[in-house]
Amino acid sequence: MSERCLVGIDNGGSEIKCTVFALDGRELGVASRRLPIEVPHPGWSERDLLEVWESNATVIRAALESAGACGADVVGVGLTGYGNDFCLVDASGKPTYPAVISTDERASDICEEFAATGVERAIYPLTCQSTWAGQPIALLAWFKRNMPEVLEATRWVLGIKDWVRYQLTGTFTTEITEASSTCLCNLHTRQFDPDIFAAAGISDCLPKMPRIIGSTECGGHVTAEAAAATGLAAGTPVVGGFFDIDACQFASGVADTQTLCLIAGTWSINERLATTANTDYDKNRNTVTLGYRPGFFNVEESWPTSASNFNWFVTTLLEVDHPDASRDELYALCNRTVAELDPADSQVLFVPYLYGAPYPDGANASFFGLTSYAARAHLILAVYEGVCLATLWNVHQLVGEDLSPYRVRLSGGITKSREWTQLMADVLGVAVETLANSELGCHGAAMAAGIAAGIYADYDDAIAQSVRVGEVFEPRPAYANLYRRKFATYQRALEALRVFGEGA
Repeated sequence: MSERCLVGIDNGGSEIKCTVFALDGRELGVASRRLPIEVPHPGWSERDLLEVWESNATVIRAALESAGACGADVVGVGLTGYGNDFCLVDASGKPTYPAVISTDERASDICEEFAATGVERAIYPLTCQSTWAGQPIALLAWFKRNMPEVLEATRWVLGIKDWVRYQLTGTFTTEITEASSTCLCNLHTRQFDPDIFAAAGISDCLPKMPRIIGSTECGGHVTAEAAAATGLAAGTPVVGGFFDIDACQFASGVADTQTLCLIAGTWSINERLATTANTDYDKNRNTVTLGYRPGFFNVEESWPTSASNFNWFVTTLLEVDHPDASRDELYALCNRTVAELDPADSQVLFVPYLYGAPYPDGANASFFGLTSYAARAHLILAVYEGVCLATLWNVHQLVGEDLSPYRVRLSGGITKSREWTQLMADVLGVAVETLANSELGCHGAAMAAGIAAGIYADYDDAIAQSVRVGEVFEPRPAYANLYRRKFATYQRALEALRVFGEGA
């Protein structure tokens, strides 16, 4: 008989994953499936909701098979996924529109209007957030103006994991950490607030919002129909789960205000727990949502300044010369190149703004310091370093320039490279701890299910039983002054890019 286990499901922006975990946190089996994003108009990002569910069912069944587990072994199921999106369904659960992904930009003008007319300022003390195009507050306003017939046919406004929970259990609920990211939730009352809906001109949408449940609260049980589709056992509890940034923070073992959670994947996501939240609009500095731990806020500084830039570099400048090489072989080539090159021998600097700029507005990615001496190896090192320097800039926005009081937990794709992780420690100037598990989003969701099932007594017990620190990277003293100088140069490069931003 196989061992009892927990299942975590992560609906990400690029792929859907399911991982089966032992109760002590070991990964027993994992499956994933990429699902393309449809772009019916420039700036729009959508997916077919029925295909989303079919893909979830497929990866759940595949992960169970990979783990050698059956549905009866699963104690509970937890969900996570990207927030700031929505899925519109009618009273019977039938989609009234495709899923709108968090990268959707159709509501950009709405956000500009909210800022210009004072709506954003008026609701900020309640939401602790600025508005942006992918948030439900902006999307609902856009649909009300441009596709009112869709909203008229809609009974429930769900997040992506709420849709999956509905398909698994037949219940319509949302979850508190995800609700807190919508800019429709009062972070102090932890409820959708009528005053926010009224200020945004969407009061008639408030009744369409589902009941908010806790992250470790049972949101329903697997139905017979869902069991047949997934291989799970009917009656298995499905919990609220987390917004993906919270799931990763939980699975990183971040339990206090002095530990930073850095996720260097497609995005550079940098976050910390806090006991208070800024409510002064004029002092707005970071994104604030509710933390995974009751009584805490999650303060975040995130931009697409991480490995997505490296993937562009590999595709554009390396694959053409290595047409028969796999991605893993190209990544290994880059790691060897970085390992063999002394950082002191390269003055080339890369600003990783291919997909957006935190500062200055309108800036694009750039290489600085190129001379005839520069070779491809210097460019590769510059990309590795640029991602780390951008992370340091983001962390400064998060906690200030003195990192000595903080512990750092790092996860994401770059931790697969020892060379890159070492550079991150060198640039930050503090020890960097990695995690033994790789599927942190799924793990955090599964841990929530474990608490609900009584496997873990509480959040701290879940961390103690199932979170394991991997390798720890200490900053190399020989490079301390070098990276202080390189970061100073990086900051000057950002100021130089202001000219291009203003001319854009």
